[in-house]
Amino acid sequence: MIRRLAIFLIPLTLLACSDLGEKPSSPTLIIVKVHWQDQGVPNIPVVLVQTRDSVQTDSTGLATFSVSPGNYTVRAFGINRGGPVLVHIDFDVEARKGETAYVDIIDCLPCL
Repeated sequence: MIRRLAIFLIPLTLLACSDLGEKPSSPTLIIVKVHWQDQGVPNIPVVLVQTRDSVQTDSTGLATFSVSPGNYTVRAFGINRGGPVLVHIDFDVEARKGETAYVDIIDCLPCL
């Protein structure tokens, strides 16, 4: 009886220990920063074209998207590049599994 129990418990113990070395996967993120110099620009509409997810930058100029790995287009609206304000501007970004991709957008505030 004890021998049968041992034969049953040993594989279960080994199976339970096999997951100890695995780390939980980190989320894949795209972080967009809209700024002029060191000042974040709030309330800028930002869209992830492929998923149609839309957010506005927060008070520090950041917008964050949690995504599946892949290639994306980030579209920001009302960005001034030193001329007329563009309706929108697109940025290509590659999001790799478990990593954070950053998109840096300069909005020329004195150019208005």
